[in-house]
Amino acid sequence: MKEVLSVLDPPLAIAAIFINFIFVVLVIVRTSRSLLYMVFLSICLVVMYWNFCTFLAYVTGDQSWFYLSLAGSAMIPVLMFHFVFALVKPGRRSTAWIAPAYFFSCLLASAGFLALAYQRVRYFADSAFWDILYLVLLFPLFLTGLVMLLGAFRRTRSGSEKSRLLYILLAGVIGVFTAFTDHARVLKVPVPPLGHLGSVFYSSVLAIGVFRHRTAYDILAQVRMKLEVMNEMAAGISHEIRNPLTSIKGALRLLGNRIGDLERQGVQPYLDIIYEEISRLDSILVNFQYLTKPLKVELEPTAINTVIEKTVGLAEMGGLNTVSIRTELSSQVPLVKADALSLKQVFLNLIKNAADACNPDGELLIRTEYVPPWVVISFDDSGPGVTPEIIGRVFNPFITTKTGGLGMGLAISRRIIDAHEGKIEVTNLTPHGARFTIHLPAENA
Repeated sequence: MKEVLSVLDPPLAIAAIFINFIFVVLVIVRTSRSLLYMVFLSICLVVMYWNFCTFLAYVTGDQSWFYLSLAGSAMIPVLMFHFVFALVKPGRRSTAWIAPAYFFSCLLASAGFLALAYQRVRYFADSAFWDILYLVLLFPLFLTGLVMLLGAFRRTRSGSEKSRLLYILLAGVIGVFTAFTDHARVLKVPVPPLGHLGSVFYSSVLAIGVFRHRTAYDILAQVRMKLEVMNEMAAGISHEIRNPLTSIKGALRLLGNRIGDLERQGVQPYLDIIYEEISRLDSILVNFQYLTKPLKVELEPTAINTVIEKTVGLAEMGGLNTVSIRTELSSQVPLVKADALSLKQVFLNLIKNAADACNPDGELLIRTEYVPPWVVISFDDSGPGVTPEIIGRVFNPFITTKTGGLGMGLAISRRIIDAHEGKIEVTNLTPHGARFTIHLPAENA
């Protein structure tokens, strides 16, 4: 058994280094900089260091690497204990165990470095006394951590948290057992050393306990959750603000009806300003609700050319005939899975923007074509185009160049197209004009 392990130890050391390197990257990229994850990061780095030194000792036969590996071995128990403490007692600082444990561990670790320079320290590092001190450090920390984990397990009512604690407990048991086999020579126990095999397993099991529940560690998931909560709050606040605005608007109308003709001449301009601003606020809140509340679209097979034709007719009847609208609708365009009413809102918004951008004799060309797997709809206007300063932000909320504009139309349009699993883009034409292009997936794509 020992001969087999002596052959497997070098590749197991490399495997442990590689696995813990992945965990290090994950901690740095995806977790917060809280104490728990910094201690876990330290565990991964120390395990990598210990495996690296022992691997070089195997490969080169240089005993110096063995002494250097002792520094890493001595720090693993205290880091594991610190991790458990940070997990079950977050935000609590205690030096009753942590400080003495680190002090004792650092003394043992320093023996590895000092052994390179001093013969007496080298004798100590090679003797069974170092192993005895290591076990004296290991077992009290393990037992204390075990009691803390079991206590936390009994207290928690969360099934996911119980599962997380069990993984960490299992990692601790594997780590202690395999560490004991590496130092069992002092007790004359005939067990093969399993330290490298254990470093692969307990690191992996510990990482499962750390990373099992994304919302507990993933800063991106946490940000997403916070944004969802903020969206719900914003939608609720917007709704609550609209109610008193509606009451104010009604009261203002009643007040205007009760003012006599003579008095009306003096106050009517002010009443009109108040009424217009209330309407403007109401419009902002309506659009804001559209941006924040969950967007629901009912997708069904839709003939996109038919939707465009109906939208153009609606725009011309609605007074958007200040721009000449031409259509070039391909007969080869397949059906798309879409919400026709939502798409009509997008098309009306693009037609309105083109009418605002163009002169009275301006033109808007709407084309459709099939570029598998996409149905492509383009809106080409003859206006001045989008300024370079905002072309990269034109789909962001509150970005507008129109006087009195809210800058929400294109942001809402992008939300609708995103809900259709499509995309919307803008480019400037030469020598002038702008092109808004919508890509929608064909039904048979």
